[in-house]
Amino acid sequence: MIIIFGTTNERKTEDLRNIVRKLNLNIEIKSLKDIGWDRGEIAETGSTLEENSFIKANAIHNFCKDNNINYPILTDDAGLFVESLNGEPGIYTGRYADKEIAENPNLPKYECLNKLLRKLNGITNRNAYYKCIVTCMYPDGTYFQDYGISQGEINDSIVEPIKKPYFYSIFKLINTNKTFNLLTEEELSTSYRYCALNKVLVKVNKNNESKHKINS
Repeated sequence: MIIIFGTTNERKTEDLRNIVRKLNLNIEIKSLKDIGWDRGEIAETGSTLEENSFIKANAIHNFCKDNNINYPILTDDAGLFVESLNGEPGIYTGRYADKEIAENPNLPKYECLNKLLRKLNGITNRNAYYKCIVTCMYPDGTYFQDYGISQGEINDSIVEPIKKPYFYSIFKLINTNKTFNLLTEEELSTSYRYCALNKVLVKVNKNNESKHKINS
């Protein structure tokens, strides 16, 4: 079975392939590069993770229809939600400090961390969670969504190394003293994004097996 993963990011694609291997599923993952995607970045114009994940899936679905590609599509959208900031940065997690950096190019690429820590200065409630929504859209346009959540809190300061996703350097997993950027691969395998992808892959595989049983 072939599934299209709605990203051009090789790291994300390989992460999904690793999940498939761990689940021992007979699924081949193709990225947008593999299907010849040529329509640029998809604008995330939704007001929720659910909407943005669907928007991406639908855009790829339209491309597949135009190019006679008939495989299920997986897309994800994720964000960090801070309780005391009314859910910021939320859907803007990936572009939280874009305005500030555009106005001052000398700011570091991880200015989003400084911005969030400034907003939390003096605030004792630092509860937060990461959430991921995954959409699976079939060639006929039907779809379903599932999610994963990791509860935690925002650290008082940035923990190195600082790398993408930047907020991993200040998001500390609940009941641990480790920020996400210090988690092992095994520890990350139970986190919000992997949880969501796991659940969707299992459902897609189960639906595919049921379909083959009916047709056989």
